[in-house]
Amino acid sequence: MFHIMRADPNQLFEYGAFTLRRLRPGKMLSAESGATFGPLAILDHAVLKTGSRVPMHRHADDEILTYIRRGSMVHEDASGNRTPLSAKRLMMMSAGSGIVHEETTPLVEAETVQLIIQPGRSGGEGRVQFMERPGGADHNVWSLLAAPEGHGAPLDIRQEVYVYDARLEKDRSLTAPTIDGFASWLYVLDGVITLGDSKLGKGDAASSDGDALPAISASRDAVLLCVLVRLDAPKVGSGIFSGS
Repeated sequence: MFHIMRADPNQLFEYGAFTLRRLRPGKMLSAESGATFGPLAILDHAVLKTGSRVPMHRHADDEILTYIRRGSMVHEDASGNRTPLSAKRLMMMSAGSGIVHEETTPLVEAETVQLIIQPGRSGGEGRVQFMERPGGADHNVWSLLAAPEGHGAPLDIRQEVYVYDARLEKDRSLTAPTIDGFASWLYVLDGVITLGDSKLGKGDAASSDGDALPAISASRDAVLLCVLVRLDAPKVGSGIFSGS
């Protein structure tokens, strides 16, 4: 059995030069406003117009994966590091005891997704990692982007969470990745898919708390994120963003 969360126009907010849709995956499991899907707390799907700036702000006890669907964005932190992000360069921020950074789109508009995860422990050294992939997302196959520390993924997460993506071409099918003991959360970043007897479009999500999701078929070219989460993993709710 799986659950579907439809894109809700009421979740869409405009803040000057950027538009944001905030999803709380835990709403699939609980009616409580602050409920999380295990340690997966929030998914922010945003469009930042050219010239947007999210000024310097602090994160602590947040694990944040930044995924660029199109365009580019620049990450700059208080230490003076400045790195452009795009579909060819992803970023994983483990804020630990604290990281101060800002995000800008000086050249082109950017469509981004940020997965905000509660870490398994509080504190620790703040760390930013980058994943380079010159070809962008692979076609018709899942790519592992991030995994718990020590599991050999391009990006490490301080939590029992795995993140995959795929670019699924029209009329092609995929089976969602599975790991024993982990629940699945599937997000349609773009396109249209069929999951079982249900059609899902951009901004829709589906979850399963243990059983495998049905086969995924694309009726239009689609970009998908799949997050595997151990629902009972120890987590801390002290994150400035993940704990909100």
